Amino acid sequence: MRGGWANQSGPGPLGPAGGPSGRYLLACAALMLLALFLLDVAAGLYLFLPLVGRRNAGVKFYRLIFLIGGVLALCAAIAHAMAGRQDLAYADTAIVALTIVALIVLRYPKRLIFRATAALLGAAYLVSSIAAYHAAVRPSHVAWSIAGALASIGLLGSVNLAMLLGHWYLVVRGMSIDPLKRLTIATLVAAIVKIVLVVIVIAVAWPPPVTKDIFFWMRAGWGLLGPLALYPMVWGTVKIRSTMAATGILYVDVVAVVIGEVLGGWLSAIARLPL
Repeated sequence: MRGGWANQSGPGPLGPAGGPSGRYLLACAALMLLALFLLDVAAGLYLFLPLVGRRNAGVKFYRLIFLIGGVLALCAAIAHAMAGRQDLAYADTAIVALTIVALIVLRYPKRLIFRATAALLGAAYLVSSIAAYHAAVRPSHVAWSIAGALASIGLLGSVNLAMLLGHWYLVVRGMSIDPLKRLTIATLVAAIVKIVLVVIVIAVAWPPPVTKDIFFWMRAGWGLLGPLALYPMVWGTVKIRSTMAATGILYVDVVAVVIGEVLGGWLSAIARLPL
């Protein structure tokens, strides 16, 4: 039991929990999904930063995103350790260490030491997120883990970074609207990619039992259709440079995506497929 829930045999991670061992596995599964969510947000925030550009937002915005990502990765490491997955906890800790180094060398953006650190940090986020997805969801093939992790990173990262950037326009007056335009388009692309992935999964696993669950339709409504419905409003306010209105709508977008991804992670762990 001490080796972590992912090493156990039997039904899915969120199956019936009859007895102490079942409750232990259920708690570990919840911790694994929590760590996965935190890693996906942190990875998305970091990997979408190039769409913002340091010259546009300034070094303080980059420092803020690095700090948020580092804290989220640290929380993910704690969750993985509590779930008995020390290997994943060490990987998350490596992200924290690389984030600290990146913060130190952030003042030298054109030097090799920063570029190398930034590249290593991006690779560490990708590898750790895919590994965490594979351990939490346990799909039949690693390709599902890669697709599921990348889709979640894209959706969570683009929406959350767009919302944070919207706030940053109140700090840096006169900043170009182009970064927010790029992130707004990225949210649309990420939502479409996520929908396509879910449709493919449903087609491959037809008839998937989770589609009979009301939580699946809540997931589809909030996390998949929600961003699509909100995109025209966000884009309309961004085009007229109404950043405060855009940020307010992006708040709603973040809530919808977070609810959708939390439900999606739970359903994915049950079906062992990216949903």
